[in-house]
Amino acid sequence: MAADLTSVLLLSLVLVTPLCAQAVQPVVADKQPPISPADVHFGGKLEDQRPYQVRWRGNTCLSVEPRAAEFPFFDDALPVRPTPPIEKPATAGSPPDGSALVGRIADAEIRAGVEAAISKNLIPAATEQYYPGYFTISADGQAYGGGATWPGLDSWQMAGAYLLLGRTRLVLDYFDFVRASQRKDGAIPFAIFTGDTRPGGYLCGLKYPEDAFTYKPPTREGAPASSEETRTWIGLFEHWQPKANPLSTLGSICYILTAAEIYDATHSLPWLRGRLPSVEAAATFVLSRKSDNGLIGGSGFYTELPPRYGWDGVTQCYAIHAFREMARLCRAARDRRNEAAWSGRAAKLTKTFIAAFWRQDHLAEYLHAERGLVDSHGLSDVNWAAVAFGIADDRKLKLLWPRLLQEPAFWVGDMPTQTVTNPFNYEKWEYNEPVPFAVSPLNDVAAMGRAWYLEATACQRMHARERLVESVRKVCRAATDGYWRERYHPQPNGCVSPAGAEKYCEYAAVLVRVVFGNREAFCH
Repeated sequence: MAADLTSVLLLSLVLVTPLCAQAVQPVVADKQPPISPADVHFGGKLEDQRPYQVRWRGNTCLSVEPRAAEFPFFDDALPVRPTPPIEKPATAGSPPDGSALVGRIADAEIRAGVEAAISKNLIPAATEQYYPGYFTISADGQAYGGGATWPGLDSWQMAGAYLLLGRTRLVLDYFDFVRASQRKDGAIPFAIFTGDTRPGGYLCGLKYPEDAFTYKPPTREGAPASSEETRTWIGLFEHWQPKANPLSTLGSICYILTAAEIYDATHSLPWLRGRLPSVEAAATFVLSRKSDNGLIGGSGFYTELPPRYGWDGVTQCYAIHAFREMARLCRAARDRRNEAAWSGRAAKLTKTFIAAFWRQDHLAEYLHAERGLVDSHGLSDVNWAAVAFGIADDRKLKLLWPRLLQEPAFWVGDMPTQTVTNPFNYEKWEYNEPVPFAVSPLNDVAAMGRAWYLEATACQRMHARERLVESVRKVCRAATDGYWRERYHPQPNGCVSPAGAEKYCEYAAVLVRVVFGNREAFCH
């Protein structure tokens, strides 16, 4: 636990993702605020026993300073200056809210949407009620709240948005909490609940007491007193559909990507060296899901209804992306052997995936464990993922990209982005396995923020600025009251039906990431 506590205070950072490549330049030393002894809030040793001290003022990290004289064998022992947030707090100790950058957004409609995403969704969700770094995935905490944390897609997307808003301490504390949930085999759960939660219903996959853990949080000035309590928690690793077991790689892959984004923002080798064993354990778990056919199992990456039973194309794309990021982290840590190993695994999976899924001018949706390749629902989000993560080579892009741009069904009802373009012909054998409670078998056949994230990332990679801006405008229009729903189901009449959690933060988080991560396209 001491290592966890020291690591929380190590860095201040801004997330760099495929959507957030335009990071703010590092602070120049002669422009730093004057440093006084009162600014030194913490000192200690890293997990490699290298001493350092962190200088803070309010919620702002001024510097991280390893003491090179005591450990001269570290050749990177220069002071690490954190990347600054997009703006400084208006008053000492108050968290930034992005208002300065919001004011620079040229389009009034987009400006209003981003302002609502921040002020009505992301800021209210960051309650820190249960531990420093805790946030709900709905603005009011009514849906999926009650102390639950979602280390998979939802929290990863929100963490990126919070980092762009300068809420670095919040996100670092969140990361350490999730790290404490890691299973011995390296897996990260896709959900974490309070320790008194027991198996049953949708949570029948809980393993108590095997996956329970205790977390002693750090004390943070300004956080509620309830955040300081030591509590027992339990991670959810197994889905309520045990045969297909969708979402089973979600938490682990998102953990790897978050680690890579932190290193991109800070370039701190001490932080990376301290975290690399945990991150590589998560990558090794993902690799362990590799089947005899060479593909990563675990069914749907972020879809459970239908579960895409077998080998989801989105899972393959995210796994390739995660393995490449793992190789890059090993290279940064000067671990050339493991860099080569992870690069080789990514390349091998890419070759296997393309060979299995490519269909003349597009990629199929998934490989069903019993029925074979499924490519009957039009174009799917798999294609956006292959473009977003640089998996489709130039020759295939010449065929694929025009098809994606010419397909209007991704934006049914003017809402980006549907997971498939032909959603009304799913077969019964594609539905979920029998369970003793009622479910909607096509619940995830919808426009969702996770699919829009892939499209937006693909548009950035392909320099399709006009489509990117138009998609942002449509997403902003959907929040008529300043909030978004979890899903937007396509209807035969060409409209969409909002469904799922109200005041859901996924679209809000992706909106902030897209706009603030592409400032040249949106800001004066």
